[in-house]
Amino acid sequence: MGCRLTTVVCPLSGVLFRDQALREKVLQELLIRENIAPRKRHPWYRGGADREFLQYIWQSYRRSVSDDYLTQLVQRYHKQYRQALGSLPDLPWYEETPAFLQQVQAHGYKLGLQTEQKGEDLLPLLQGHIPQDFTVADYGDVAEPEATLVFDSTRLGIQRARAVGCWVVGVAQQMPYHWVQRHAHWAVDHLGEWDWHALKLEVAPLPD
Repeated sequence: MGCRLTTVVCPLSGVLFRDQALREKVLQELLIRENIAPRKRHPWYRGGADREFLQYIWQSYRRSVSDDYLTQLVQRYHKQYRQALGSLPDLPWYEETPAFLQQVQAHGYKLGLQTEQKGEDLLPLLQGHIPQDFTVADYGDVAEPEATLVFDSTRLGIQRARAVGCWVVGVAQQMPYHWVQRHAHWAVDHLGEWDWHALKLEVAPLPD
């Protein structure tokens, strides 16, 4: 690795959160508000950003979308998602997420949460549910990519994390295992399979 691991970064959606049903519900409501009769279910678009996802959905309804309109859609989608998330009695963690977060803390690693939404908008929903201090940032903002281990489950996320020099564990919760195994440094079916001691490279956190 050439550098001791100091930081673990995970996306909320699709890695820590099992939120596909919630995202589908938000999408249905957004379509109705835009005077589009939604289908009962949409194919889960697992490869790109929310902007790319919404453009794909709108085009599937044969609707043209300008850049400005698409920006507005993304903003509404994010706002409705936050409202839906905040209305849940509990956050939609994957079963393995709480134990995984405790392991990150126990190993002394810093925790970063990757999301396309603004961090200040999500902080009130997350505080008190995560056992350590954390930051919300994009992969491009990672200060020491060579000391950062990313867990991601999408095509775009894995490619972006590798492009900036991070080490990547592909989590096959949205993409097929054989795909993440080919494109990430390591692959697991879910976070519970990850073995911190399996790394053959030095992963101890740097001293303070």
